[in-house]
Amino acid sequence: MFKEKNQVLFWKHWGSLIDTTKSGPRYLPTELEIWLTISKNKNLFCFDKSFIYLLRGKPVAGVFLPIEKQDKNKTISVAGGYVIAPMTQDKSVEEKIFKAIDNIAAEHKVGKIMFGIDPLDNNRYNYLQKYNYLDTSMLSYVFDLTKENLLDSCRRNHKRNIKKIRDNKDFTVFYIDNNSPSYEIHEEYRTLHHKCSGRITRSKDTFDAQYEKLKKGKAVLFGLNFKQKNVAFLYFDYNADKAVSVSAADDPDYDSLPLYHILYYMGMEYLKKAGVCYIDTGNPSSPSPQFDYYPDNKQKNIALFKRGFGGEYWPYFRGIKYFSREAFKKDMSDFINNFEISKYE
Repeated sequence: MFKEKNQVLFWKHWGSLIDTTKSGPRYLPTELEIWLTISKNKNLFCFDKSFIYLLRGKPVAGVFLPIEKQDKNKTISVAGGYVIAPMTQDKSVEEKIFKAIDNIAAEHKVGKIMFGIDPLDNNRYNYLQKYNYLDTSMLSYVFDLTKENLLDSCRRNHKRNIKKIRDNKDFTVFYIDNNSPSYEIHEEYRTLHHKCSGRITRSKDTFDAQYEKLKKGKAVLFGLNFKQKNVAFLYFDYNADKAVSVSAADDPDYDSLPLYHILYYMGMEYLKKAGVCYIDTGNPSSPSPQFDYYPDNKQKNIALFKRGFGGEYWPYFRGIKYFSREAFKKDMSDFINNFEISKYE
């Protein structure tokens, strides 16, 4: 059953699958719609072939399947990146699902398909390889909230910086969630996001959609106030026992201060009380370049910073299936041009 035929019924089935599979926040409808909006704003979007697979009238799998145009090739991707892998309740239909995806790709002359498996699904292997996807996996760093003392699980320098801000009366940590929403504060976050980036990275309607997700109890926004001025924000999405650190913004005028240590720590404490066990910190997390992942020094430093909190690496399985030699050659050329060759010291 395709989304384009009946969106109301599609989302009803999709919600049922999220509840049954206890999927993480990357599968939330608002999150998927935000990505579609970004795709449209970048003039990449062609159409949406998302579908629900029904078995004896009951939904057993859901596939988010946007089709974009990059250069001369159509791709199954979102905003130029990886699409969240199919959500499957019944593994017996997995082969049929991927066959249906291939048929859709062939019908629309798609050059490549890009899927990423949610790290929080905790799969033991990259099952995309069974369906002839080229492995492009990397690592994600995941905070473990099942530890008894979250502060003690942090690196010594992180603990020092957390206490430094916590014990300084010039600083106040606050948050907004579904019990204490504030559009005014959310707009401050949006404005600071643009200032931090040095440009408008995405449209206002995507931030408004984030706020709607927050009001539904699927997100929380933490903020840091310094001398009566909000200087940093950190956003988390969550569902079931899983959370993702999705966005951060700070005022560059205060970047000499350790702004994020306390925000991550307070976010961990909040989410632990909400029943969350693990937080995927998202990209950048992987410490080194891989195929289709070429972090700069700033991104490597962010990845290093995340490792100061209690957690460990989990596999972020990804895969690309090529149908176009031209698309394959382009990605291989990018790999050759961007991958760093190790040097002997």
